[in-house]
Amino acid sequence: MLIGSLFFAIMALLAESLKEQFSFPWISAIRSGVATCLAFALAFAAGSKLVFFKPFTLWIRSISGWVSMMFCFYAMTHYNVEIVLALTNSYPIWVAILSWPILGIVPNAKSWIALIVSCFGMGLIYYGSDNAGDVVSTYSNPHWAIPAAILASIMSGVALINLHRLKGIDARAIVTHFSAVATLGSLLVWLALPVPSDLTATDDWSVLRLLGVGIAATVGQLCLTKAFSTGQPANVSIIGLSQVVFAAIFKWFLERQVPSLLSTLGMLLVMAATIWVILGKPKIKHDADPATPS
Repeated sequence: MLIGSLFFAIMALLAESLKEQFSFPWISAIRSGVATCLAFALAFAAGSKLVFFKPFTLWIRSISGWVSMMFCFYAMTHYNVEIVLALTNSYPIWVAILSWPILGIVPNAKSWIALIVSCFGMGLIYYGSDNAGDVVSTYSNPHWAIPAAILASIMSGVALINLHRLKGIDARAIVTHFSAVATLGSLLVWLALPVPSDLTATDDWSVLRLLGVGIAATVGQLCLTKAFSTGQPANVSIIGLSQVVFAAIFKWFLERQVPSLLSTLGMLLVMAATIWVILGKPKIKHDADPATPS
């Protein structure tokens, strides 16, 4: 999972660097398209059995994961990537909360307190974006990017709860299915949304970075899928927060850029609440999906 976190941080930084060359649905489509090809090749080489029509849980996982990815790429291309990663990686809180309607497991008091603390941290991040004097423009819009990152985290919670129910399916088959669904969905969004007129011309370096988004995302997705499909989600989620650390270090090293004081405090509150939930180590036990092969 640590290796996967490193590659997800690289993916996020590459996506952020492409915000003036490509629209976010196109970045998402290429990310998913490259991942589909690589995941299919890996599955074929390993002789893994691919799945498509069922189980139904697989479709819930893929669609919710795609929606999360769309919100995430919008946020990454419209605001500071380390802040976006801090918000999107708060999904363990949403896993705990959403286990109630999805699995029938009532969250404990710690989960509700963590949700309140994280919401306060999100408010500080939002207020800190204004306090830092961020300009609302085509490439920087925290007023929409921050809510988008929060929605991405919520949908990640839905995806990961259902991913944990797919233990009988090879990780490469799951990633192939998700990537194919995400590619088609992203292309449809790209066709439906108008492309900003002020996107600059592309060059070879921007195309290479775009391909790098797909490659890094595929490696990260395989690591994440393997981790969450073989163990309790809460036992491996905490390592995912290292994405924030990796991204912050890279941003400081490459651009000497750090978030505002309020945003940093908000990030720490969100991460602290997330870690608090994870350290609770809830034991999620649920019936196997009857359509999932054992």
